[in-house]
Amino acid sequence: MSALVNKKRDSELRNAAKAFVTSFYGAVATSDEEVRRIFQRPGWSLFHGGIVELTDEVTTALSRLAARAAKLLGPSGGNEKATRELALKEAQNSFTNKVPVEDAVTRLIDKIFDQGTAQFEFLVPNYLLLFGDNIRSIEIGRVRAAFTAELATEFAERAPNQRFRVIPGQSFSLQFVGDVVHVEMFPIAWLVSVSAAKENVEEEAKWLIDVALSFLRLHYKQEGARFPTNGAIEPHPLRLKNIDNVGVKIQGTTAHLGGGSVPPAYEITAEIQAIAADPAFQDKARLIFDPPEKSVAARVSRGLGWLTRGRQAEDRAERLLYFFTAIESLLSNDDKTAPVIQTIARHAAVLLSDDINIRVKLSAEIRKLYTIRSTLVHGGVRGVLWDAVNTAQYLAELMFARILEVVDLSSAHATLCDDLAKASFGLPWPTPRPAAAPGAD
Repeated sequence: MSALVNKKRDSELRNAAKAFVTSFYGAVATSDEEVRRIFQRPGWSLFHGGIVELTDEVTTALSRLAARAAKLLGPSGGNEKATRELALKEAQNSFTNKVPVEDAVTRLIDKIFDQGTAQFEFLVPNYLLLFGDNIRSIEIGRVRAAFTAELATEFAERAPNQRFRVIPGQSFSLQFVGDVVHVEMFPIAWLVSVSAAKENVEEEAKWLIDVALSFLRLHYKQEGARFPTNGAIEPHPLRLKNIDNVGVKIQGTTAHLGGGSVPPAYEITAEIQAIAADPAFQDKARLIFDPPEKSVAARVSRGLGWLTRGRQAEDRAERLLYFFTAIESLLSNDDKTAPVIQTIARHAAVLLSDDINIRVKLSAEIRKLYTIRSTLVHGGVRGVLWDAVNTAQYLAELMFARILEVVDLSSAHATLCDDLAKASFGLPWPTPRPAAAPGAD
């Protein structure tokens, strides 16, 4: 709460808000002559209290306000377009109600933060998970997957007089029945808790689902028949995948028809449900979805999302970039003087093996993959072989699985980097901690 209060008191934000409100008040027409003049210009806004000319001063102050608010709220809560629209509306209301400038500024900032930190539940079709017998739902941090019928019952019990009703079906559709909206939803759905500006909810919810999917994937001990194996293109979790391959490959007089395939899916078995219900799993999930600042959990959370994006990408070059983004999310540090490739390669090798000789080979392999990645990023060369992409995926997922297994996610990421750096010279990892003295708290 104190962090939010401090952001609201940010001097740059308040100065921008004051400049906007002051310029807005000064640009409102005060005579019929000014109204006629403003109507002849392209930039104006009509509201209940009058008409305001959107002068350069007003629009510049409004842009400054939106940019600063977005920076303070971050990518989930910040939406410049939504902030500009809100600010214009609030300035109009404040002018109409003769609110003093300072009071109008405070009200405006409060509204901006209310908008950017709003709490939503996002309900959306789930095309990637399959439930085994007698399994109705699974929860991973702020992401829940469940039968739509179960969620519909919960919504109805929670708010009997709500103006919408969720109905299981085979597609997504909206239908008005009297004054109630019937929302048809695929039989399995995602329900995601999101704190964001309304305009950002879909994007943020998709990212949280991606984080949850990689976290869940790394806990599978037995892979089902439809499990997305290494190198498989993982279907989008919110969109129905076309099972037919589009197009015909023509070679001389021979035509290779499109064909089709059963898309991969994550089967929620009794075993994986038991794993997800374990307190240790839930504790890690909570840390990953709401991580402490500069913690290992914060880096793992970022990387898990990029791992999923890598599996979803159809283009090999894109997949490689996503997998390396995940690796760098986990292992990059704040030391700008350290050589990035060598450091990450050495640290990754420590994560992957306790054997020094194997570490040397792994480090060389990762540097080789980095060369391909660098050629792609800096030279635009997209010729990437599947073996390289699949190796990057395999190694990246092993790294994250190792971290989840042995590292305290609430610990500082800088400490993890220091420990890996020491171990890269041949010391054991995880680094043994000295035992507490007898009787010590």
